[in-house]
Amino acid sequence: MKAPSGGPALLLVNPTSGRGRGLKLWEETAGALHAAGFAPVVHVTENLQEATRRAREAPAGSLVAALGGDGFLGAAAAGARASGAILLPLAGGRGNDTIRRIGLDLDPVKAVRNLARLVVRELDLGLVNGRAYFGVANVGFDGLANEYGNSARLNLGPFVYLYGGLKAFLEWRNVTFTLKVDGVESCVPGWFIAVGNVGQYGGGLHICPRARADDGLLDVVSLGKASILGVALTFLRSYRGTHLSQGNISFTLGREITISANRPLNIYADGERVGALPATIGIAPAAVRVLVPAHSPVFG
Repeated sequence: MKAPSGGPALLLVNPTSGRGRGLKLWEETAGALHAAGFAPVVHVTENLQEATRRAREAPAGSLVAALGGDGFLGAAAAGARASGAILLPLAGGRGNDTIRRIGLDLDPVKAVRNLARLVVRELDLGLVNGRAYFGVANVGFDGLANEYGNSARLNLGPFVYLYGGLKAFLEWRNVTFTLKVDGVESCVPGWFIAVGNVGQYGGGLHICPRARADDGLLDVVSLGKASILGVALTFLRSYRGTHLSQGNISFTLGREITISANRPLNIYADGERVGALPATIGIAPAAVRVLVPAHSPVFG
């Protein structure tokens, strides 16, 4: 399906993601939408819940452009799923992993100007305790790293999660996870579990490199026992997606995943804290219509 060529449009802006990147770029982005034949209405949102609500109220088939970080895009997608609107994800965060993985331009103004070259595809959505996400749900060491990355005072861009990871090394203790994938239960002593839909997070980590957003399945990757050096090498390899060959990496596919642990831990979805374990993660196949490049790598 071709991209819409005009009509009503909703531009949702996250004012806090990317250290105010959305606030700096929304006017030029709105101007690009207007030049492309749309009549944009702009909402600078107060929280993720408002992004979901605004997208849910959009007319079916209309354009909803979401300018924010990965978690914000997931919140807008949840609303677009309900309304039948067409979502245009725009890079307004720090890592912008969903944008990178889908193959959209990291400059939101250029992305809008190239809108005619995009196509509408149906993407799956991951659901953590019912909360929608595009990229990765994760728990473990990398979740702690995410907490430190989000609290970093320095503007490190995509390297903010590398900073968080180094700091988290100093506090992590081995944990045993109980993982159930489509009813099959296992114990996972180790460092993290990542459940991927689009499959990229952390400023460029291809943690679930085989993930596809149109297969109706979630990719489950876990890291077992490893030294600190081994963990560091795993994350370095994940920038190229070559870590799945490691003997201490487990990989499987599933539709319903439950995770618990022997110590209190939080679970994250696209960088946003969802809550404490235990958690249930599911998949909503072909849940939302999204504008993507014709040869986007997230499709099988």
